[in-house]
Order: sequence, then C-alpha cells, then structure tokens
Amino acid sequence: MRGLGVVALLLGVLGVVVAVLLITGNPSLATPGPQVLPAALYDSWRLVLPVVLWVSAVWLALGILAVSRQPRVAWLMLLAFLPLLAVYFLGGGLLPSYITALIAIIVLGVVIPVVVGVIGVAIGSAVRRRRAALGRP
Repeated sequence: MRGLGVVALLLGVLGVVVAVLLITGNPSLATPGPQVLPAALYDSWRLVLPVVLWVSAVWLALGILAVSRQPRVAWLMLLAFLPLLAVYFLGGGLLPSYITALIAIIVLGVVIPVVVGVIGVAIGSAVRRRRAALGRP
C-alpha cells in the first residue's frame, strides 16, 4: 500500500508541475517564460487547468492516505472531491491574471488535498483508537 501511496504522491506532484507549466508562458495571461507544453494545451487552458488540478489533488490526497495506511472509513474523505469539482472548474477556469492563477494552483493543487488527507488521517486514527479501546483488531 505504501508503494501505491508513493506513486500517487509523485503523480500528484507531477500534476501540480504541469499546472504551473500551463500558466507559465501562457499568451492569454501575458506571462513571461517559455512555452514548454504543446500549443493546443495553451489554447484550451481554461478547461485543462481545472482538470489537471482536480486530478492531481485527488492523487495527492490518495497518496497521503495510502502512505499512512488508514482503515477503510478514512478513504471516504476522497468523496469530498466530488462536490469540490465545481469549485475547481470555477476557480481554475476563471482566472484573469498570472498571480491569481498561481494562487489558485497553490490553494487548489496543494492546500485542499493536504487538508483532505490530514482530515482522513485524523478520522483513521480515531477509528483505530476506538477499535483498540473496544478490543477489536
């Protein structure tokens, strides 16, 4: 399970890197820097950015839960990303400048998945303590 967690964390970090590369050198945002990704991605960046951020956020939260080996009920925290999909599309697609896009990447791509993962770990730890107190394995 830890191997899956490490792979998930790496995929999440890779998604955040792709999101940063997507706004760096973007002609719509008038940002400096080279265009490293294919030109088709820069044309439809308002759709690609939220999808990349949401997928990388799910991978990061999944990696946090997998590395810490949580019980089954803690994995239900990943369902929090379903209603957050609307927030990702609104927050990731309606960005007028480079600075707001960078802040959105930090908040939507790093902060939210870490918070969801930490809450899942807290739930899993509470479940383990409760099972130990009741004498269940």
